[in-house]
Amino acid sequence: MYQYLDLPQVPDDLLLSLDKVLQLENIFEYKDKTDVYTIHPCQTALTEYLKKIFPKHTKFRYHTLANELPIHVDIGRSQAINYIIDAGGSDVKTTWYKDDKTTKILEKVLKPNCWHSIKTDIHHGVSNIKTRRYAITVG
Repeated sequence: MYQYLDLPQVPDDLLLSLDKVLQLENIFEYKDKTDVYTIHPCQTALTEYLKKIFPKHTKFRYHTLANELPIHVDIGRSQAINYIIDAGGSDVKTTWYKDDKTTKILEKVLKPNCWHSIKTDIHHGVSNIKTRRYAITVG
């Protein structure tokens, strides 16, 4: 369901603060859901850095989550590569479910400041967010 990746930490000087990320254009297509989820393009310096680590990828974005990310299946991808900058609390859990959306397969608190991949083509959600969570996602 998840795997930590043996990749370098993103240098702090390349990471924008949450406030600055939220000032970037929100490209999440469901504008009525931006109180829960936003997507923002990474700035040029970070994008250039990430292109060296992920030469086969072309999309480098920040995403933010507030409250709880409902149980869902990602559209258009079977896995996500993420780097959590701020988890949004000490006990924020990513949970994967069977198709009934109630039976838990696995629940995990993912560590910040390291790369991981998660399976996104099965039902999953994020819970226990206390403050806005933000991360980098690679596509």
